[in-house]
Amino acid sequence: MDCLVFRVKSGYAKFRKPYTTTSALTFLCIHPPAIKGLIGAIVGIDRGDLYESTKDMRIGIQVLSPIHKDMQTIKLVSMKNENDLFSFPVNAEFLRNPEYRIFVSWRPEKLDELEDHLKNQKPVFTPYLGVSEHVAKIIFETRCESIRTQTRNNVDSIIPINCFDLDHCDLKIFTDNIPVSNNEKREYTKYEKIMFGFKNDRPCALKGNATGELHEVVGQNVFFFQ
Repeated sequence: MDCLVFRVKSGYAKFRKPYTTTSALTFLCIHPPAIKGLIGAIVGIDRGDLYESTKDMRIGIQVLSPIHKDMQTIKLVSMKNENDLFSFPVNAEFLRNPEYRIFVSWRPEKLDELEDHLKNQKPVFTPYLGVSEHVAKIIFETRCESIRTQTRNNVDSIIPINCFDLDHCDLKIFTDNIPVSNNEKREYTKYEKIMFGFKNDRPCALKGNATGELHEVVGQNVFFFQ
């Protein structure tokens, strides 16, 4: 299948866990609904049209940066009473210096449009990672054909735990329960527990046996969410 590959990074990012309130926590990495929003900003898809426009998009994610979190104090404004507005400090969790490689499979005409915006560095709306203050830098890498592979003993992207039998290894393994799909109201409708690995602060392929479908993209084995 036709696939476009690009990298995205920023000084900070926040992918808020929806069940947290004033002490807001972040997921460990970017997730598919957030990537759809990011791509929607790049090509200029209206928020109300984003769900229908991206329903057939398939997404692979490789975490390139080690996981570092910062807790920062921010001010929120109470809007309960218009005549009695007040601000109050809260603690919020952020990812520091995140970077990801994104693999996107979509309709050819949509990939043409996305490729044009990425190559020319001309997003329609400002792309950011979770919070508007954390503007994202986008780097186009390539457009190529992804091929379903029979090599199932390693995977370079994040993958659901139930799709991969991990061998014993000396990697630092990260796991998180991330949203992988949402609805037209932007509500998360499905979560998957995923994993990815690092060694000496460098991303490393997981070794084991994949029970889910993998595709080879520019020499890497990638799991696509859909």
